[in-house]
Amino acid sequence: MKNRGMWKLAAGVMGFIAGVFAGAFIGLVIGGTFLGGFDIYEHTGMEGYELTAYVGAVVGGIAGLVIGIRRAGK
Repeated sequence: MKNRGMWKLAAGVMGFIAGVFAGAFIGLVIGGTFLGGFDIYEHTGMEGYELTAYVGAVVGGIAGLVIGIRRAGK
């Protein structure tokens, strides 16, 4: 019972890492597909696919962290 916290920590870290990679990949796909024609670079200094990759990595990391901890709790 006292190792339960370690399992949650390990699952959270693994979920976070997997979520970052999955979110960045999905962000690259969506950004490259739908934002390629817009001139986002002039306004933000970043390309559209780059911006969505970063946003996707953050969202995926948070979602993976939460899902990993919840799955370890069961």
